[in-house]
Amino acid sequence: MARDFAPAEQRILNLRKRLEGIPAVIAQAKTNLKHSPKIHTETAIEQTQGAISLVREGLSPLLNQGPQVAKDLGPIQEKTAKALEDYKTWLQKDLLPRSDGDFRLGADKFCKKLRFALASDLSMEEIMQRARADLAQTQKAIYETALPLYKKYFPNADKKALADKKKVTSAVLDKLAEQHPDDNTVVGYAQKIVGEATEFAKQRDLVAVPEKPLEVIVMPEFKRGQAIAYCDPPGPLEQNGKRFFAVAPTPKDWSAQRKESFFKEYNNYMCRDLTRARSDARTLFATGPR
Repeated sequence: MARDFAPAEQRILNLRKRLEGIPAVIAQAKTNLKHSPKIHTETAIEQTQGAISLVREGLSPLLNQGPQVAKDLGPIQEKTAKALEDYKTWLQKDLLPRSDGDFRLGADKFCKKLRFALASDLSMEEIMQRARADLAQTQKAIYETALPLYKKYFPNADKKALADKKKVTSAVLDKLAEQHPDDNTVVGYAQKIVGEATEFAKQRDLVAVPEKPLEVIVMPEFKRGQAIAYCDPPGPLEQNGKRFFAVAPTPKDWSAQRKESFFKEYNNYMCRDLTRARSDARTLFATGPR
């Protein structure tokens, strides 16, 4: 759908095969899923609705490029959409009520995973000790950075307030959070700061910046629920593939208060940090090679 790695006619044939395979995948899911963690089931329900919208409404840009190949795809689309709707109903009415699983691995499995995740033989206790030391050092640096801003924003603060590290840091973060995007502006703001970050990297020759621009897009609905943003690079063997930076708006059913709280956390400054360096739990340069 998103990348022109082959002629539209070939990609439509690939799409057909995927659509035809979805009912079998759903049947297998119903067999496998017994006691999922509740949060996993809730996320799946939201993403399945996104998949339904994709199948019903989002395929047209590709199908219009190969009308001869796509002319008889309508019944398969409808069959797939109905299968996904049935799956969503099953998730809501069958699996969700019995979703009493625990997403936590437990100490033994977590320790094993930690060793591979960090490529380290350090014990969990040693890692925790180092982490606490790093946390204290970082909190000290944050306070030292926040203090001049606190004096600027709160010029009448007394010595006692200035010595309260937690109060100083929280007050400055709250003040900075007043500058934030919203659902209507977050993608445009991301586009702006991606451009600025790209020019900054080029001017200072910090990293190799691909000639093909990074496309900032609204995150597809079926991929939401796990991260506010992610970078989606082309495959290593794909020639001239597009690179996407997807940014998610908040869910439509959130209250105004919840949306405001969310964007105070992902304020202008956090968006810059997110765009520059971190997305989907992986550290990468949004404007450079992965």
